[in-house]
Amino acid sequence: MATGENASGKRNGRDRRDFFNAVVSEVNLFGMERRFYDLSALPGPDPPDWLDGQTLYEIYVRCFSPQGTFAGVTGRLPELQELGVNLLWLMPIFPIGEKKRKGRLGSPYAVRDYFAVNPELGEERDFRGLVRAAHDRGMKIILDLVANHVAPDYAGFRSGEAQAVTNAQGRPTRQIKDWSDVVDLDYNQAATGAHMLRVMRYWVEHFDVDGFRCDVAGLVPLDFWERAADKLREIKPDFFLLAEWESPLLHRRAFHASYDWSLYELMLRVARGQWSPEQLPEWVNLKSRTYPARAQFLRFLENHDKPRAVKVFGKNRLNVFLDFLFSLPGLPLIYNGQEIGCARDCSLFDKDTIDWEQGDEHLRRKIQTLIRLRKERPALRAKNLRPMPVKAERTVAYFKQSGKDRLLVVLNFSDRAARVRRAEIPEAGELMPLLSDSKEHSDGEIILPPWSGEYFALGG
Repeated sequence: MATGENASGKRNGRDRRDFFNAVVSEVNLFGMERRFYDLSALPGPDPPDWLDGQTLYEIYVRCFSPQGTFAGVTGRLPELQELGVNLLWLMPIFPIGEKKRKGRLGSPYAVRDYFAVNPELGEERDFRGLVRAAHDRGMKIILDLVANHVAPDYAGFRSGEAQAVTNAQGRPTRQIKDWSDVVDLDYNQAATGAHMLRVMRYWVEHFDVDGFRCDVAGLVPLDFWERAADKLREIKPDFFLLAEWESPLLHRRAFHASYDWSLYELMLRVARGQWSPEQLPEWVNLKSRTYPARAQFLRFLENHDKPRAVKVFGKNRLNVFLDFLFSLPGLPLIYNGQEIGCARDCSLFDKDTIDWEQGDEHLRRKIQTLIRLRKERPALRAKNLRPMPVKAERTVAYFKQSGKDRLLVVLNFSDRAARVRRAEIPEAGELMPLLSDSKEHSDGEIILPPWSGEYFALGG
């Protein structure tokens, strides 16, 4: 058990703050709130009922199919549903700026016009057809919204509907200097906020999208997001908002979910042997106990901003991190191609199609099983992880419960097989493995192969 915890795995207020500060000092992340807040007394926005048990699947339309079009996504909806995903996030689908463009095709995060679709991907009727086909299957579509910045030749500047931040010489500029293909929107100008509200309403009212993933949400004023959330929920009460940022403040009124960048960085350090795996569930519990009660967290091993998981975690170590990720509260993310072990990053600036023919079928079945179990077993989605100390080196165990559904999660983060004696696990009763990565000897030992995990359903 980690220092500073009591028998139930809970920390007092001072210990929580110290642990938070230790993590912040360790990971030093852009996009993470640096100040400790405890907003657990607040409820936060109520997530849509349809979010429960879902896994978010991120699609980069340009690289998802050989066509790189909306039709290429529509045609593969049956395969995605077979995988188990019913919630799709499309990276930005809007026309891309020409001025200061990076690469041949440019980044989808340098938007030239928010009231059109990128002709590279198809026409408006093709996108509308994709949304309709997804809805017919009971699937949801969320769009990537870049409210902080746009391309230098953004159409809204010409019409005067939006204003850019300017430097001392009066030229449009940006806060992040490396983002040389964009300029920041100026929310000190009332016209800019009104314009972006109109953009958001447009895609809900005209295309019936189900949510927005809001890029670098913490760089946009919080009062804008809170006003926008109120307006969007007037149109569609179960509209979903995901913030690409890490702060409990975003959950007070606006966002249902936000990124857990810190957990990703901590998992990397565990994979490299630089951090104790016991701290992983401790961090998960810290966030659950200091964020507003209904807050959801996006958790991932890769996304379009990070390298492929097989490259940074290693193919032989992926299993245990996947098992850990899918046992957590919140929203797991799969980035297109991750399910087949794709090792090639998709370029943001050029055409770079995923090779679906060379995929790892075993990994795809593994992820399919985890997605299914997460839907079937409410305990996997429950907030509290109750640590259970075990003697095996770099092995973590915790109980999870939701109603009558009770589970024991055991994870081996080492290069050697882990042996956990049943005597170390009080109150467990009969153990029924759900992943079949483990085996139990007649002398009462659970044996986990290196870098593997197991979920046990608990009998009477």
